Amino acid sequence: MKKIKVFLVFTLIFVAFFVVAPSKADEQVENIFNNIKNINKGLVDYQANIDIQLQARLAFIPYNPAMSGSYYYKAPEKHKLVLEKAPSYLKKYPNIFGWHLPKIEKFNSRVTETIELEGQKVWHILMLPKQGMGDIISVEMWVNCKDYTVPRQVTNYKNDGRLSVNVQYTTIEGYKVFDKMSAQFVFPKVAVNANATAKYSNYKFNNNLPDSFFEKEKK
Repeated sequence: MKKIKVFLVFTLIFVAFFVVAPSKADEQVENIFNNIKNINKGLVDYQANIDIQLQARLAFIPYNPAMSGSYYYKAPEKHKLVLEKAPSYLKKYPNIFGWHLPKIEKFNSRVTETIELEGQKVWHILMLPKQGMGDIISVEMWVNCKDYTVPRQVTNYKNDGRLSVNVQYTTIEGYKVFDKMSAQFVFPKVAVNANATAKYSNYKFNNNLPDSFFEKEKK
């Protein structure tokens, strides 16, 4: 039973990170997204060390593993998580700790306001699914008005489910990259409450990693 619940936790996290909720975004949102995509011009690929702490409670069962390894990135559909000490099922889901932009064409979206978030001036963007996308109700994003990084994103689900992702960035060799990522997720329907933190370090850029490196291993 414990293994089933643990597997369910990571399945839910995977869905939250990998399945992006889906009209036509307004012109301001489209312009913001275009700038987000262009903040790291010249970046072909990268790899980084990653250290992960997970604190979860599955019903009444605590689950608090610590893991480390490497994260490789080339494109949203080409990224890979290699962990040295971790449950085998976690290694199958690199999307958990590799956050990417939602697909804007699948949303009705708009900038609702401009506010201060932890000392940063940000746009608050509300994105509503154009069509049904499972249990996802909405996605909210906070985008830095100055450098177009995304320090916060929240996905809201049916039955009071919620995934909040907070990102701290750093600049290395002129590239804006992850320094630390934390996620808080609550799914009352399945009695899941957890916090995950990933710390990134020792970046190596533009190593010309081949596409074959990111292919899934055949069983």
